[in-house]
Amino acid sequence: MEQPLIVTAAIAIRDGRVLITQRLQGTRDAGMWEFPGGKLEAGESPTEALTREIKEELGANAQVGDIFDVIHYRYDWGAVLLLAYRCTLGDQPLQHLEVADHRWVTPAELRNIAILPADRPLVDRLANILK
Repeated sequence: MEQPLIVTAAIAIRDGRVLITQRLQGTRDAGMWEFPGGKLEAGESPTEALTREIKEELGANAQVGDIFDVIHYRYDWGAVLLLAYRCTLGDQPLQHLEVADHRWVTPAELRNIAILPADRPLVDRLANILK
């Protein structure tokens, strides 16, 4: 049986809005939006990977909190196990180091954004929390 790729995602909420990032051109699903995060590297815990990914992608220091949700999704190229954590980011301006763009959006705005399919269940959950 195929093992899923383990990936992390940050659920960073500020003033009733959640952070999303846009994938770079030249990458799989280029131009699509997602919650920031990424794959675990050898020897990393999920929280260590998420802290590293936020620093690499946005130049931000993240405080990783409790697990928000766990999602299994099968793409045509393989399965992912998405571990989404509540996160708090420092006050420094976000940089676009390994992302094309970022936005702070409301759950209602999220429904109309081209977001990765594995992240879609998070949109529904956030809509129920951020009313």
